[in-house]
Amino acid sequence: MLTNSDNDIAETLARQTALASGEAGSFGGGAKAIATQLRKLGLPLSGASFHDGSGLDRDDRLTANLLTALLVKAGDPARPGLRPVLTGLPVAGFTGTLTDRYADGAAGVVRAKTGTLTGVNTLAGTAVDRDGHLLAFAFMASGTTDAQEAQSALDGTATALAGCGCG
Repeated sequence: MLTNSDNDIAETLARQTALASGEAGSFGGGAKAIATQLRKLGLPLSGASFHDGSGLDRDDRLTANLLTALLVKAGDPARPGLRPVLTGLPVAGFTGTLTDRYADGAAGVVRAKTGTLTGVNTLAGTAVDRDGHLLAFAFMASGTTDAQEAQSALDGTATALAGCGCG
């Protein structure tokens, strides 16, 4: 689901989470179950709003704070069940939605999930900096008019992060 950005699988997972949580297997049930599970993990939900599991509803809202906190939590050795959040991310220059991106030197050191709607472009994931530190990031742009230009800017920002020495 993460590697290839499969919205159908994302929605199905949300509905299965809803059913397992005693909620209705619907858009609303999935949205409620997602918020409940994130809250149980102690993640910051201020500013977030869920209406479906795929993120295609124009009223869905995420924050960079929530996305980076989730990535950090997924990297916590005490939370091995969350590890697929990291391992499922596309690898820059190699897999999924990032196969043909990052020919500029960040291939293999950036793993990230893309998000694209008309006027909205996001990239959230991890980068290994030049000192070998694993960094979590979430970059979001709204009001974009050129998706390719926005994608290129987000990729450039992730590449810059990977190139830093954060010592």
